[in-house]
Amino acid sequence: MSARRQMAVLAVALVAGCSDLRFTTAVNTIEAPIATPSWQYDIAPVLGETCATSGACHKGANAALGLNLEAGQSYASVVNVASQARPAFLRVKPGQSDSSFLYLATSTIVAERQNYYRMPLTEYPLPDPVRETIRNWINNGAPNN
Repeated sequence: MSARRQMAVLAVALVAGCSDLRFTTAVNTIEAPIATPSWQYDIAPVLGETCATSGACHKGANAALGLNLEAGQSYASVVNVASQARPAFLRVKPGQSDSSFLYLATSTIVAERQNYYRMPLTEYPLPDPVRETIRNWINNGAPNN
């Protein structure tokens, strides 16, 4: 099987596996962008809820692209770690959201996310206030607070 075909099959599997996820508590509590968000209280819960729940893609030892977003694992998996999806980018480059693939991949604009699939692979994109909160956290230096 060609590499291109393998990627297409993987994409279908990821979408099928994650498309039934629904946003609940963490995502819905951020109604306006948080200027100085906390990793522990604002960012990690959103990533855990949207990406590392039962049936999600970024959970456990076999997490997609080696990106484990479970509680206790997520910070070390994202900050200053090269993106396997787009190796020219870090997953999170502290102080630089526009160079952080985790932030870019949440965009609804295909070119902005480097022609990658929109994350999370759910029916709806992250709400703008949540996405801006992630941006603020990264631009504030991506502190582990």
